[in-house]
Amino acid sequence: MQSLKARLDVLRDTNTITERASLIAERTVEQFVTDENAASYTMLITHLAMAVTRIDRLEPLSPPPESIMKEIYESRDLEEAKRRVAWIEETMGDTLPQEEKEFLIMHFVSALSMN
Repeated sequence: MQSLKARLDVLRDTNTITERASLIAERTVEQFVTDENAASYTMLITHLAMAVTRIDRLEPLSPPPESIMKEIYESRDLEEAKRRVAWIEETMGDTLPQEEKEFLIMHFVSALSMN
């Protein structure tokens, strides 16, 4: 868990991610990540921080491949992944673009299926 927070610190200190992105990603780590499952959340936390940064900087967004999402939408972890993405939106006080929601759902399903 500390390694994820250290990673976010480096990304923020190098201006790779915005301050808001760092804060939201750190809150997500505190909410969902434990020392035992931290490795399975690395991609999700990094993607979340970069996604919020892209949104903050008005950069173009693109969705994950449809073939991958088809599998994700059949996962037994889908509903929990959606709840967690809704929690992120509530924490942000904003709605995520659909492209980023899908990526986060994909990463949550992956992390949840590993644990």
